[in-house]
Amino acid sequence: EYMDIYVCNFDGTGMTQLTDAPGYDAEGSYSSDGKQIVFTSARSGDLEIWVMNADGSEPRQLTDAKGYDGGPFFSPDNTWIIFRSDREKEHMLQLYAISADGKTEVQLTNNLDQVNWAPYFHPSGKYIIWGGADYSKGPRDANFDLFTMDIDYDDSSFTGGKVTRITTDKGADILPVFSPDGKQLMWTSTRSENGKSQLFLAD
Repeated sequence: EYMDIYVCNFDGTGMTQLTDAPGYDAEGSYSSDGKQIVFTSARSGDLEIWVMNADGSEPRQLTDAKGYDGGPFFSPDNTWIIFRSDREKEHMLQLYAISADGKTEVQLTNNLDQVNWAPYFHPSGKYIIWGGADYSKGPRDANFDLFTMDIDYDDSSFTGGKVTRITTDKGADILPVFSPDGKQLMWTSTRSENGKSQLFLAD
């Protein structure tokens, strides 16, 4: 309940607290121009997506649905935000997109037997990537792999398209992010020899 968002220099100096509202403030990420931060907050009584200026000023609520809304990231042009939500069924995360002004929201996945976690934009803006797992037989048999979805969007609309499975390893593949030039992918995986979570990098 005391979680807040801080910013600091790369060497750890100059740490500054940006949020001070009661409750959970976390899962923050910057817009591509560095002027805004999108984050998850419980300050309204439920876990919702919020946006604030990079200095912590002018926080504003974007989502308003019962359940968890979290893990938000801006699109490369900062017009849309993708996030995960369990608003339809607790813990069964689905992917959504919401316009940066909060006026338009789109559901991108709708399979309550699958958990979809940590969506992230490719810098081209042509597709997103995330970790997904089949939970139809319960969490014990579920294994996370990486998937991509082709997307198309403009200022007023956002649509999802073809879904492609990217990894097939028996270890869990999660938390994918692209390099700024879009040529490499980094993610967390338990495919290492000792089964511990490690970082992996690939084209």
